Amino acid sequence: MGILLSITAAFLTTMILMPIIIKVFRSIDLLDIPDKRKIHRVSTPSLGGIAIFSGIIFALLLSTSFLDLAAQKYFLGATFLIFLLGVRDDLSSLLAKHKLVIQIFAAVLVVYFGGWKISGLNGLFGVESFPYGLNEVFTIFVIVVMTNSFNLIDGIDGLAGSIALLISLFFGWFFFSSGELLSATISLGIAGAVLGFLLFNWFPSKVFMGDTGSMTLGFMISTLMIQFLSVPIAVSSGLGITEPVSVCIALLILPVYDTLRVFFIRFYQGKSPLAPDRNHIHHVLLKLGMNHGQGTILLILFNAIALFASVFFQHLGDTVLILSIFSTTVALGIVLDLKVAKKEAARTAKLISSEVKLSKSA
Repeated sequence: MGILLSITAAFLTTMILMPIIIKVFRSIDLLDIPDKRKIHRVSTPSLGGIAIFSGIIFALLLSTSFLDLAAQKYFLGATFLIFLLGVRDDLSSLLAKHKLVIQIFAAVLVVYFGGWKISGLNGLFGVESFPYGLNEVFTIFVIVVMTNSFNLIDGIDGLAGSIALLISLFFGWFFFSSGELLSATISLGIAGAVLGFLLFNWFPSKVFMGDTGSMTLGFMISTLMIQFLSVPIAVSSGLGITEPVSVCIALLILPVYDTLRVFFIRFYQGKSPLAPDRNHIHHVLLKLGMNHGQGTILLILFNAIALFASVFFQHLGDTVLILSIFSTTVALGIVLDLKVAKKEAARTAKLISSEVKLSKSA
């Protein structure tokens, strides 16, 4: 009953708040203004994450006992800190190093005080468990990287929200089936809030989630992933999950791949890895002529197929599954890049041909 209440309350709260946020921020002219770096053409409110966060918190207050909430005070406190960081960054951009310090502190709250940590890699690369102290450092690193990766994937209408919806629904099913009811309630609260947001964020978008939403969702999802990896293998096996690391990679393949992709391109071009550009995978789809809705549907379908494959082929083991998922993703990325290069070459050739004809006629 609490789980159904969580997803319903989160959805309704977010859906009710979203038009208010849009109207208020338009009235005070607090909008994301288009420029040469951005791909939207209409000034749009960008603090939709406020409604998402409000929906999640209200759902938890309704569906969870105060005793259970108190037991998760470090997780909730760290999430609130990341939420405030997102609001601050949306209102007035912070330097990357300042954001990084706050993200690390929030991760420390979860890991050292909350006890959320990755103890090992389930035998992947021969690592069953980390040496003392390394598990905390590795977990903090994963949380910070995934928080920022989720922020980077938020580039076209509906994409970040759709990925968050897929992941949270999967986690909700898994935690409910494994008896982790609090984690299931949190997961489905996220799903309900994101679904309410997507009603206003689908192409053409009326509101963006902003860093307020993307960093908050990235932080919460990364910590839920740690909880997913911490479920005893005997319980996971009963649900058909014997290789949880590969399932996590499949769930997060788009933000992970996109982050690695843009960092590699920027490094190759001699730019800062934090410098903004239009080399994200969603930009490639737009260059191929897709609109935001088409690009989001294609990417979320790929994500869903990767998740299905990782669950259905668990018998292959983490190593084979992870290599297969990554190699397939990279190969498809290369194919798309080649299509863009071919299209741009044809456009350039056409322009040159037109200029030659004009010069001859002159």
